[in-house]
Parts: sequence; structure tokens; C-alpha cells
Amino acid sequence: MDRYSPRQGKNTECSDSEPTASKVSCIKALVCLFIDAATQFHDSLKMIQTRSTTEKEFVQLMSKIRDSERALDAMYHKAARLEKLLQNSERPHPDIISTLPVEILGMIFQEVTGQSDACMEYCPPSPFEPDRPEWPTVIRPELVVSQVSKYWRVVATAMPALWTYIRLYVNQSVDLVELYLSRSRGLPLIIAFRQHFVCGIHPRQAFAADYPRITAAILNHIHICRRLEIRTNVLVPELLDGLGRSHAPLLEEMVLHHPCSSVGEHTFSSSSFPTLTHLDLGELISISTTMPIKALTSLTLAGIPGFGLPAATFLEILSGLPRLSRLALFDEVVDFDLSLMPVTGVVEMHSVRSLMLKPGPDISRIYLTGLMEMLVTPALEELVLDFTNISSSREIQLFLRYLKRETPRFLSLHHITIDSPFEGIDIAAALVHAAPNIESLSLSRYSVDSVLMFLTHDARRDAFPRLRSLQLETPHFDWDVLFSFLHQRKQLERPLCNLDFKGFGSSKGKVLDVLFKNLLEACLTI
Repeated sequence: MDRYSPRQGKNTECSDSEPTASKVSCIKALVCLFIDAATQFHDSLKMIQTRSTTEKEFVQLMSKIRDSERALDAMYHKAARLEKLLQNSERPHPDIISTLPVEILGMIFQEVTGQSDACMEYCPPSPFEPDRPEWPTVIRPELVVSQVSKYWRVVATAMPALWTYIRLYVNQSVDLVELYLSRSRGLPLIIAFRQHFVCGIHPRQAFAADYPRITAAILNHIHICRRLEIRTNVLVPELLDGLGRSHAPLLEEMVLHHPCSSVGEHTFSSSSFPTLTHLDLGELISISTTMPIKALTSLTLAGIPGFGLPAATFLEILSGLPRLSRLALFDEVVDFDLSLMPVTGVVEMHSVRSLMLKPGPDISRIYLTGLMEMLVTPALEELVLDFTNISSSREIQLFLRYLKRETPRFLSLHHITIDSPFEGIDIAAALVHAAPNIESLSLSRYSVDSVLMFLTHDARRDAFPRLRSLQLETPHFDWDVLFSFLHQRKQLERPLCNLDFKGFGSSKGKVLDVLFKNLLEACLTI
């Protein structure tokens, strides 16, 4: 039994290998199951992630769709409103403005045209546009309102007062002038002719047909003219001759700036202009001494350096104006010839209340002092000193020395305006002596700081004891100097009652003007 048998050994070996093969098969099966499970898990995880991304995109897309729907609804509502407005506009409806009475609508038209006339102030010509008439580019409002509707046209054309401003210039439509003249229906007119040409241009040849037309338009209607303005550097002798022979019973104001001519002289008589109250003459060489117009209250004269009026002529003219209340002298009106004997004549002008001096750049050294010796104005209330055109301070210094050494000349003076690019301390010192009783002072940007510093000094504590109002023409000044001046006036128990500002001077500056004036008024309470 113990004897080895080969068959038995072989069976034993086979029985030992059978369990090992089954284990390997089990392991392989388990690995396959694990791989399948991992693959399924990975696919499930990927599917979950894809679903999350898809859901997020879906939510975002639905949000955009809802926003688009809301925007589309808003556009539908707006389109419905616009459609309703269009439908209502097609229906006949009452015009609110058309329901206004003719008188009210006419008053509105007059207010609009009046503001336009205020914008037509004279502006110096530009040397770069020599052929351009000196009119601002302002639309004629009377023509605009007459073309809005039939009703407005009827109202505008039925108001002669809207068509009384006649503007004349070369290359102008003759029909337009005739239109204004016909629609004004004989009411007193405002006629203005402005034209300027630079040297080298010969307008008399280029516009030979225009000047006779302009001359005829002025002379043929001067009898119903209440204001006449002529500003040109082109010699029109026939116009001057016609003015000297014309009769203008309604003329109240005349501005005549015409090239100087050695032939003849400006002649104005009281019989030709019985109601003339304002006269402005520029670029004059000679003027008739028979010009005195008894009703004249305002006289403005502008001369040319070296070609001013003789002193005797100037005195004789002023002597014949008993009602003159305002006198303005530009450039060099009077020619004080040093080679002649000094003029000893004096004219007392008891009616003059306002005097303006604006000398030119090349005036005589004794021009300003000569005027002070000539003119005696015991009732003068306002003095304007504008030295912006003077090229040298020598003439100003002579004038100020004269004021300092003489007895106070302007005891009745209440208001002084100083506009000088030179040092204002000397001017203030002279005026403190010559005009101690002023109540109002107006200063330009060049003189405000120096004058206020002078008045703030302890040695001038008694200067201008009646001063109660100060006007600043520009916002360019030292605030510390202004505060020091106001503080000192309060300490002296002479506080200012009014601190004003002239304005920025632009169309958009009106709002700033109000704010800046409020700021200055607040300074008075500090």
C-alpha cells in the first residue's frame, strides 16, 4: 500500500493546480467588474457635470429671453404712445398760441425784436474781414416770426413798430429795405449805416451804385427818423451835404462817424434838428460853431491826434449848449498847439452831471490839463477816467499833478470809474484830494488791487469818508486785499452797503453773474 504508484503522483499534481487557476479567473473577473464600475462612475460623473453646465447655460439663456421680452414690451408701449401722438397730430386741434389776443401776441413780438435791437451794439471792425458789414450775425426776428404761420404773419405785418429798424450796407437787397419801409407805415424810424474797409480797397469804385442808393434812403426818410447812425471810413460827401440841408423834426439821436475832410465842416443847426438830444461825432477835424442845439443833453466827441478842434471853437460850441448834462471826449478832441498863446477862456457848465475822458495813445502832453482848465463843472456827479488807450503814463502823471496842486475840483462828485493799466495808487491819491465826497467807486481789473491797498493804508483812514458802494468790473482781484479793505471800513464805522460786480460779459455768464454777486454780498456780512 505504501508503494509508490505513478498514477497516484500525477493525480496529486493535477489536484494542486486546479485551485490556482480558479483563483486567477476570479481575480480577472473581479478586475473586469471593477473597471466596468469605474467606467460607469466616470460616465455618470461626467454626465452630472455636463448637466450642471447645461442647466447653468439654460438659466442664463432664459434670463436673457425674459430681459429681451421686457425690452420688447417697453418698445411696444413706446411705439403705441408715438402712434397715438401721430394720430392726435393728424386730427384738427386748437393752437394755444393762436388763441392769444392779437395785443398779447404783438407785445411778445415787440419784446423779441427789442432784445435783438439791444444785441446790435456797435462792434469794432475786424481787419481780417474787410468786406464784411459791421453787423453781428443776428437773425432778424421780425422776419422769422412773420414766416411761422399765416396768423403770425398777419399779426406781424399789421404791427408797423416791428419794422422801424432799417439797417443799411453795401451789396444789400433793395427789396428788403423797401419791405421794411412799406411795413413801417410812416412810424419814426431807426436808420443805421455801418461799413468799414481796410486800406488798399477802393469801395467808391467797387460799390459805385450802392452809396447813392444808401444816401437816398437816408435823406428821403430823415424827416421821420428818430435815431440816425452812420459809421463808415468811406468818404460820402453827398451824404454829409444832404444832412446839413435836411430838416429832421423827429430826430432825437444822431451818431456820425465819418472820415475827416478838409473841405467844409460839419454843420448842425437848431432849426434842422429841433428835438435832437444826443449827438455823437467821430473823426472830426472841424465843426461849425453855429451848431448849438438848445435841446442837446448828451454830446460825444471823438477826434484825431493832431487834428483836434481849436480851443476857441471848442469853447464856443460848449457855451451854446445850456442843457448839456453828459459830455464824453474820446481821443484828442481839442488841439492845444504849444506854439500859440495858452487859452485863457473858461466855460462854466452848470448843467453837466456826467463827464467821460478817454484819451488816445498819442495825445498832447497838456491835453488833459488843458481840458481841466477849460471846463468848470460845479454840479458834476459822475466822472469816468478811461486810460486804457494811452501808450505812456507821462500824460497821466501831468494830469494827476494838476489835480493834486489845485483846490478840490470835484466837491459835488458822487461816482468815479477808474480804468487804467497803469499804477492806480497815484490816481487814487489825486482823486482823494480832488473828489473827497464820492459815494460810489468803480474799478477795473488793472486798478482794483492798487487802489484798495492805497485806501487800506493807515495813513489814508480818512479817505473817502462817504464811500458806501464799490463795483468791480472783473473777477480778477486779490481777495485778501478786498477783505482787508472791508474789515477796515467796518472798524472805522464806515462799512460798505453795496458790493457789486459788472459781469462776465458773455451769453453764458448770466448765471455766473448771479452766483458771483451773491458771493460778494456775502463778503459784506463777514
